[in-house]
Amino acid sequence: MMRGMRGAIRAVAAALAVLAAIHLHAGTAARAAAPDACTVSGEAYAFEPALPRTVAALIKGDAVSIVAVGGASTLGRAAGSADKTWPARLAQALASRFPKARISVFNVGVLRDTAAMMVARFGRDVLAHKPTLVIWETGTTDAVRSTDIDAFRETVQKGIADLRAAVPEVILMDMQYSQRSELIVNLNRYVTLLRGVADMENVPLFPRHDIMRGWSESGVFDYGIIGREARRDLAQRVYGCIGQAMADFITRGAGAAAPK
Repeated sequence: MMRGMRGAIRAVAAALAVLAAIHLHAGTAARAAAPDACTVSGEAYAFEPALPRTVAALIKGDAVSIVAVGGASTLGRAAGSADKTWPARLAQALASRFPKARISVFNVGVLRDTAAMMVARFGRDVLAHKPTLVIWETGTTDAVRSTDIDAFRETVQKGIADLRAAVPEVILMDMQYSQRSELIVNLNRYVTLLRGVADMENVPLFPRHDIMRGWSESGVFDYGIIGREARRDLAQRVYGCIGQAMADFITRGAGAAAPK
């Protein structure tokens, strides 16, 4: 049983690694247009709770500390460089929009962490930064390991409660999308559960899974295997898109009040 489980985990890890092997359908011309091509419609965020305290601090030019806690896709090894991960790209996007704000984004992703493992290290890795906002990416490793769905729900609810006791605002982020990984693992029930918990707890959920599926179905990205250097280059492009989309998600309530 354990040997089979390890084999399944390795198979899914390989499939998820494909997600970093992203290439654009239209070649060089499409690459040049990538920042616009991966724009996400504001309708994707229309019904999510706003983040007024974070937005107000950004507009005022205050110190804003954001912690991104998650697993492999937050750690971002596929990018090949810490400054190319989606949390780093989020920091860059926010700094360009709010140059007077003192913005710090801390990446505390850990490879293959389950939700329970993340909750256990919130005090040490997350709350120590005294964050204004925490972005919690979770679900992939639990799906790979077939964590009991009720246990997963209870863990996520506990994690939200723990964060809310110490942090002004919290965002949940769901899993990456990959056709290959979904052939092996039932990600959808964990995606659905996160959506339900976010609604129940009135926490904004960044719908990464649906966003990335939309990019795939519209032909913006093709999640296929190519050479190592190209994988790294194009993984950086996807992380860039996620970082920009997260910046849009966080600041959607800023409107005309945001500095030009």
